[in-house]
Amino acid sequence: MTHEYVADQFADAYFRRFDQEAAMAYTALGATEMLDKELNDTKAIRETYSPAEAAASVTFTHGSPTPREARVDYHYVITARPDDDSAPVTREADIELAKIAGAWKVVTVHFVR
Repeated sequence: MTHEYVADQFADAYFRRFDQEAAMAYTALGATEMLDKELNDTKAIRETYSPAEAAASVTFTHGSPTPREARVDYHYVITARPDDDSAPVTREADIELAKIAGAWKVVTVHFVR
């Protein structure tokens, strides 16, 4: 799998579907720790809502990959459109991938704003 495919699959699960468990399949190191913490912190909420029920209308785009030594970075712009008439919310995130044991994995996620 290419780094772009892994980044987009992670983004789809994490940003669009709010499914940390599915996103975990594409992570290693710090990103896995982040998702473990989120799953633990939201355990009580997840007992009453599934990721599908929590999902909003979310789209995302990413720029060109930025290679850096043995890693690749992608900058994502994520837009959520609530079901009510409120304005869309836009956030940005940087996703860093590394090749670990021959496979690309998301290793860090940093929200820009």
